Amino acid sequence: MNDLRRIGVYGVGHFGFAMLRHLQQKTPDRIALVAYDRNAELRDFLRDNRRHPFHEASTPLKPEVVIADSVPDLLADLDVLLLAVTSNSTREVAANIASAAWARPLVLINTAKALDYKTGGRLSDLVKEAFEREDKKYTYAALAGGTIASDLLSHEPLGMTIACEDEDALPGLKRLLSSSNLWVEPTTDLIGVEYAGAFKNVVSICAGLVRGLGHSYGSVTHLISRLAREIEEFCVLRLGARRETFSTGSQCWGSDLWMSCTGETRNQALGQLLGQGMTLDQANESMASQHKTVEGVQTLRAVQWLVKQHESELPLMTIAKEIVLDGAPASRIIEALMQDDEAC
Repeated sequence: MNDLRRIGVYGVGHFGFAMLRHLQQKTPDRIALVAYDRNAELRDFLRDNRRHPFHEASTPLKPEVVIADSVPDLLADLDVLLLAVTSNSTREVAANIASAAWARPLVLINTAKALDYKTGGRLSDLVKEAFEREDKKYTYAALAGGTIASDLLSHEPLGMTIACEDEDALPGLKRLLSSSNLWVEPTTDLIGVEYAGAFKNVVSICAGLVRGLGHSYGSVTHLISRLAREIEEFCVLRLGARRETFSTGSQCWGSDLWMSCTGETRNQALGQLLGQGMTLDQANESMASQHKTVEGVQTLRAVQWLVKQHESELPLMTIAKEIVLDGAPASRIIEALMQDDEAC
């Protein structure tokens, strides 16, 4: 695990492109870097122009970065695959990767932050199902933190968490991802990091709802603290996460939560549109016109499964689900905040 030489990136959207730019600092002496996207026009554009057509068009990729035309080409002799696709694509993409021909054990780093809306399960469960069906050897890791693509592309000083249950894999992954502008925090609490990454998007949508309704920054922070407490207790007491993962000092929760809820982020932007009176379809259309996908909606779809499976109540998250997915009035989030927890 100490000699991670050939690194692949599957999915060259905004964050995938930012990770390519970040990792290419280490080419060609330390690693070989190869990327693939299912969009053939995007692959051709990247290969011909070394720039992204939608994101940071002024920043080129190095000539050493290879753009693959197929999944087998991407996976050939690969040591690490960084998966930068949307959460609702994870099941299909994992199946495609698992069914392809590759021999050596693969380290897969997933950057998506959501839960499976069909089952409420973690994305690592979807990958495990696909890889075990094909009898493929792999190590799974999750990357999360208060890092958005534009900041990473601008070389801002940032922090992230890399989570992997194989403790021996963490030093190599930390070295691979760390740089002078990215501080990486390793942990074996994969459960906690996956849930933290998914649920912070829900908090971000709700923070956007409060802002969209026209309320103050103090009202937003009230929402953040209340919903964060509900999530922390549920994840630690019911789902098996470690409490330290949900501390303010954690990159995947403390840093990511505050950045997502108070910065200009996708989930918060969607929440603001809903708070201002748009339907979910209208808000999604607006985000899609900016080439942006909002992961928190998928996690909200999973809330009903989590409540049922764990025989637990999640009052604020349930209300958020009813507002976002069922069209309930956005003002209900304020009503809930001003009640005692048990009355929500």
